[in-house]
Amino acid sequence: MSAPTLDILCLEPWLGGSHADFLESRRARSRHRVDVVGLAPRHWSWRMRSSAWELARRLERDGRARPDVLWVSDYVDLPALLGFLPPAWAGVPTIAYFHENQLTYPTTVDPERDGHLAWTNLATLVRADRVVFNSAFHRDELRGAAAEWLARLPRPSPRAEVAAALDAAHVVHPGADFGAMPLGAGGDGPLRVLFPHRWEHDKDPLSFLRAACRAQALGARMELVLLGARPKKLPRDLEAHLAIARRMVVHDGFAASRADYARLVGECDVVVSTARHEFYGVAVVEALAAGCAPLLPRRLAYPEVLPAALHEAGLYGGRGAHDEGDDVEELAARLVALAADPTPLRDPAARAARRDAMRPHDRAALATRSDQIAEDLAPAAHDPGRVP
Repeated sequence: MSAPTLDILCLEPWLGGSHADFLESRRARSRHRVDVVGLAPRHWSWRMRSSAWELARRLERDGRARPDVLWVSDYVDLPALLGFLPPAWAGVPTIAYFHENQLTYPTTVDPERDGHLAWTNLATLVRADRVVFNSAFHRDELRGAAAEWLARLPRPSPRAEVAAALDAAHVVHPGADFGAMPLGAGGDGPLRVLFPHRWEHDKDPLSFLRAACRAQALGARMELVLLGARPKKLPRDLEAHLAIARRMVVHDGFAASRADYARLVGECDVVVSTARHEFYGVAVVEALAAGCAPLLPRRLAYPEVLPAALHEAGLYGGRGAHDEGDDVEELAARLVALAADPTPLRDPAARAARRDAMRPHDRAALATRSDQIAEDLAPAAHDPGRVP
């Protein structure tokens, strides 16, 4: 007798961007019935404070039946949510998936951070029956930050409980949809360089432009493809460097469609990151799935996400007492070397090998791991002898 199908309800207060994309993939690829209830992606801090009440109210108003498993993101205050839910939901098994956290996510607004939001993350971490992180780097960075933050608080505080929850946590990478990212041929002229990231402080686009301009000054012939979201008004330094780099830019801004995005990525030879914050890096994984070679900083989640065989050629910086200027110089030198002869980057076998090396990050493979966590958590619901 085949095992029964579980009802998995996913709650997401920030149903947009990578969060929405991840849940849609989860819903489409699971062997279980996965339903997603979410809120519009705006007013993020208010979402973290109020979504427990708002989502519980919506579920009750809609007459939603108790699921077999409740899956929430790190935006949810899980203890508050369980308090607001109807009594019939008591004891529902819970899984918390951490895309990011409010203890280590970089901020330029409040260097002291919002302790309430940090506490929300830790309370959810402790209360969830299962905790899942998008990378081991994320889990480990949170471990250190949580221990430091809790040590400053009055006792009692859940130091031991947080440590135990992190010890038991799972890691399931968000992955990329390889089916939507066909293998591309790369460029057909000068070295074509992809920068697919948001133009915000945590992705450090200024260092990318500095490296590109430096490589250009050293004689490198390059074409730049810029695909990340960008604010309407850029800081003065960014505007100045973008003006210098402008003659290299062959595409600037969002792609018209998902198919156009995949085509543009597949026409690039190398994908570059200069990030100061990255818990995973979906855009980089997509680029490697399309055959691009990586040039990524030797920090954050990149050494974990990139297969070891690609580390030597694909990671830069992070050796000894490097500073930001050292990284820019090394990245520029790498770009100059690749621009001298981009032909090897366009070899079909080499591009296919990079795609194959990233196969563990294909969402089709990752879906079974998420399903297994839910099945292990709900043995009664998964019991073939269970009466529906």
